[in-house]
Amino acid sequence: MPVAPPLPIRGPFAHRSGWFTVGIGLLLLVTINGLSTSSLSVLDEQLTASFGFTRASLKLRETITYAVSAAFILVSGVLIDRFGVRRLLMAGLALMATALAGYGLAASSGQVYAMHGLLGLAYVTAGPIPVIILVSSHFRENRGLALGITLAGTSLGSAIFPPVLTALSEAYGWRQAFLSLSLLPLLLLLPVFFWVKNQPASPDADALAAAAPADRSHSYRQALHSVFFWLVAACGLLSFLGIVGVVSNLFLFLRGQQFSPDEAAYVLSLYFVVALCGKFLLAWLSDRFSPFALLTLCLLGLAAGVAALTLAGSEPVRVLPAVGLAALSWGGVFTLYNILIVNTFGLKEAGKINGTLHLFENVGSLTGPLLAGYWFQQSGHYQGAFVAMAALLGLAAGLSVPLRRLAGRVAAPTGG
Repeated sequence: MPVAPPLPIRGPFAHRSGWFTVGIGLLLLVTINGLSTSSLSVLDEQLTASFGFTRASLKLRETITYAVSAAFILVSGVLIDRFGVRRLLMAGLALMATALAGYGLAASSGQVYAMHGLLGLAYVTAGPIPVIILVSSHFRENRGLALGITLAGTSLGSAIFPPVLTALSEAYGWRQAFLSLSLLPLLLLLPVFFWVKNQPASPDADALAAAAPADRSHSYRQALHSVFFWLVAACGLLSFLGIVGVVSNLFLFLRGQQFSPDEAAYVLSLYFVVALCGKFLLAWLSDRFSPFALLTLCLLGLAAGVAALTLAGSEPVRVLPAVGLAALSWGGVFTLYNILIVNTFGLKEAGKINGTLHLFENVGSLTGPLLAGYWFQQSGHYQGAFVAMAALLGLAAGLSVPLRRLAGRVAAPTGG
C-alpha cells in the first residue's frame, strides 16, 4: 500500500517536532546542494590542470549532474508517494558520500563525469523535493516561513563550501578535500534514521483530507490538466536555465575580469549568502503578501541583476551590487516557486507533481552551464551568453504575470 508523507504531528510536542524537522531539512540541503552544484566551480582551474578539460568539457560536469537529476526526478517523486521520504533520504546521503569519495580518487575525466552522475542521483533522492514534502507535511500555519528556513540551506551550503573547498585544496590538495567532505553525508544519516518517520496512508482518501483540511490536495491528473501547472513549468525552465548558467560560470567569469581566485571565491560565496537572506525575507513576506506578485518582482530583479553584471567590468563597486541584486532575487524565486506549488496542489500526490515540475527546472539547469561554456569557447567571453540569459529571465517574469489568475482556475480537489 502506498505510503504518504508524514502527517502533521499533534499534541503538546507538535511545534517542537515541526521545527526540529526544519532543522534536519536545513542540514540536508546545506550538504546536498552545497556539494553537488555551483560550489565545486572553485576547483575548476585545478581540475582543468589535472584532467586537461576544455571550458566546454569542464562545464559538461554540471550538465551531467542536472541531466541525471532530470532523468530520475519523476521516478523519485513516485517513490516518495509510495514509500515516503525516509528511505530516499538515507539512500541519497549514501550516494553523496560515495560520489565525494570517488571524486577524490578519480583517475580520469570519465570517472569525474561518473561521480557527477552519482551527485545527480543524490540530489533527487535527498535534495529539495523530499525535504520540501517532509517539512510541508508538518505545517499548516507558517508553512512559508518553515519552507523558507529550510530552503535557505541550499544557499547556505553554497556559501559555506566555496571557501572551505578553496582552503582545503590549498592546504591538502583537491583530492583530500573531497575525501574529507565525504564524511558529512554519513554523519547526517544518524538524525534521518532516528527522527524521520513515515506513517501509512489511510485507505480512505477522505481521512487524509480530514487530517489536513487546510491542504488543497489535488491529484497528479488534475495538476497536469491545469494551465497553471504548465506555465509554472515554463517559468521554472527559463529561470533555472538563466541563473544556473550564470552562477556555474561566475567564478571563471570573474577570473576573466582580473579577479584573483580568492576574490572570485569570495564573490561566489557572497552570492549565496545574499540568496540565503532572500529566501528568509521572501518566505516571511509570502505569508503576508501575494506570493504571485512577489515572484514576478523577483524574476524582474533577477533579469536586471544578470544584465547589470555584463556591464560591470572588473570594478568590484559595480560587480557586487549586480551580484547582490541577482542573488537576493534568486533567493526569492527559488523559495516562492516551491511555496506556490505546495499551496496550490497540496500534498496528496506531491511527489509526482513536484517531481514533474522540478524536471523542467533541471532541464533548464543542465542546459544553462553547457550553453554558457559553449558560448565562451566560441567567442572567448561570457557577456553575450549572460545577456541572452538575462533576456530569458525577463521572459519568465512576463510569463509569471497571469499565474495568480490561473491558480484560481485549478480544478477543485477531490477525494478520489
